[in-house]
Amino acid sequence: MQSIEEYARLLRLAPDMVGEVIDKAAGREQIAGRVKNDDEAYELFAKACRFEAPFATSWIHGPGENSPYLSLELAETTLDDERYRRLLAESVLSTSPSVPYDYRGLAAAELVRIGVGDFAGPLAEVVDSYSALPMRTTKAKIDVPTDGIDHLFDIPDTAEARIALIRTASELKTEESRYLIASRILGRGEQVAAPATEAERLIAEDVGSDLIAPADYLVPWDQEFPSPAGSDLTLAELMRIVLLGPEFKLPDARIRPVLVDFYRSVLRISGRSIIGLAAGVFHVEHGTMSDPSFYYQGRDSILGKGLVIDCVGGAILQQGTFLGGGFMPILIHTHKHIRKSGEAGAAERKRVLPCIFVAEAGARFPMHAVGLFETVDYLDEDTPFEGIRALPHGA
Repeated sequence: MQSIEEYARLLRLAPDMVGEVIDKAAGREQIAGRVKNDDEAYELFAKACRFEAPFATSWIHGPGENSPYLSLELAETTLDDERYRRLLAESVLSTSPSVPYDYRGLAAAELVRIGVGDFAGPLAEVVDSYSALPMRTTKAKIDVPTDGIDHLFDIPDTAEARIALIRTASELKTEESRYLIASRILGRGEQVAAPATEAERLIAEDVGSDLIAPADYLVPWDQEFPSPAGSDLTLAELMRIVLLGPEFKLPDARIRPVLVDFYRSVLRISGRSIIGLAAGVFHVEHGTMSDPSFYYQGRDSILGKGLVIDCVGGAILQQGTFLGGGFMPILIHTHKHIRKSGEAGAAERKRVLPCIFVAEAGARFPMHAVGLFETVDYLDEDTPFEGIRALPHGA
């Protein structure tokens, strides 16, 4: 019989390694058999379903035959009702930023289907104890110092302090995600409405959970987070620190998992999606303007190494899309600066036309498209790349 250590090793295999060790069908059968009959094996499996180390990148989080996640499919087909309910509730209630938002939403939908049982109390506690994060006021924005172009803000002096800063942000946004999902499970507060725009439709059809609203991916760039350096920092400012901080560009085993958790909690990128080394998302205020914009990154989508998305207009990357890569310097620009005839060049800085960059399921934005991709230029014409298009802001 397979030892518990061998079972744990099988459970922790990464997707690109499992085929070198065992046939996936055989591996699935082994896991299912042990989970049914072995309490210790079940606890390890439950730990994996909460994306806890060392199982956060386990192959069982790959796609199943009837579910976006094999782990959820295995849970449904192998566990008795009470264990299945417990596993779903623990995935929803987990305080770990490692649990992808779409995974929580899918688990939550199943929990509603089978009934919350004894977990109604813990779910209500999440809702009742939640306090919304503050938003930066217009007055506070006016008081922010500037060098004439960029807003200036206090940045923690050390890499350790900057890492602690994004850990805190991840924890706070995870609390927000728990609140959103728990309130919908209980039928309290605002529920998920049918998509009203093309952008909302693209997100809703891709994420595939009735308990996740497209509006959950409207990023509130003015949301504030506590900083050890002094005054609170907005989400937009945090994203610039992460994009420009040298420690966040390295494949450091101590830092990279923290950064992945940050993206999963703060931007709510889906499971199996990745923002590669030296890649990123940012938002730059124009005067006091920093309206929320969509950032959605579906399952198995990749922001390749070196590619950066300006998110003033927004971006929707459906599942299986792959943008850039190979450390090619690519900027996907989602707002265009407008200058009237006769005006000085600098006049265009504060007058912008935003739009939404869309990568439809499976689309490829190639590495050779080096440089600036001005999304607005394709509002009235096709892009050179299949599945890549521009969507009017608000559409």
